[in-house]
Amino acid sequence: MPDGTRFCTNCGYSQSEDGPGRAYPRAEKPSTYLVLSILVTIFCCLPFGIVGIVYASKVDSCWYAGRIDEACSYSKKARNWSLAGILLSVLLWIVYVILILVGVSWATWWDESFYYTTACLF
Repeated sequence: MPDGTRFCTNCGYSQSEDGPGRAYPRAEKPSTYLVLSILVTIFCCLPFGIVGIVYASKVDSCWYAGRIDEACSYSKKARNWSLAGILLSVLLWIVYVILILVGVSWATWWDESFYYTTACLF
């Protein structure tokens, strides 16, 4: 094991002066959000989903290497990128629907206007 390591990456025992009697308090393994990232990539926003997949793929390797904080950080980043992709996609769809509605209402107004009838004569 490298110098300065406080806990064994295999068994979790402390490497301090207290001896190997104390186990490393392991938290619950963070979610990878890999499925969410893949769904965001396919259905919502390709760039955000790809970044989410990259971070999600690092969670397990960091966790099993004993780098708990890094695994939690990557899990959080994968979740945030995936949720940002979903949010961006929803916002773009809302803007798209609003533009369609504005265009349809404007076309209805244009149909009954003087300019439309005179433009058809030329």
